[in-house]
Amino acid sequence: MLLGTNPAEQRSTSRMRFTVTAVAAFGTAIQVIVWLLMAIFGTHLDGPWWLWTPASALAINAALLGLDHVRRHWASTSVRTETAQESL
Repeated sequence: MLLGTNPAEQRSTSRMRFTVTAVAAFGTAIQVIVWLLMAIFGTHLDGPWWLWTPASALAINAALLGLDHVRRHWASTSVRTETAQESL
């Protein structure tokens, strides 16, 4: 097993990426609303602190997409290796 996945069951991480994106979008929307309410009521704004949520979601999605590419590459490499060994 590679990276905790069963090689016989090659599934995409798209469902995980969708979930991360949906949670981050919801969290960011709430944080932007709070940030704007703070601006309306005169509270001092320290900066767009809500940007940490979409930035971390982007990093997680990039890592999951990279994992998909690595798994796809290793799966195609192992198929080619098995085919080459069978032909000998």
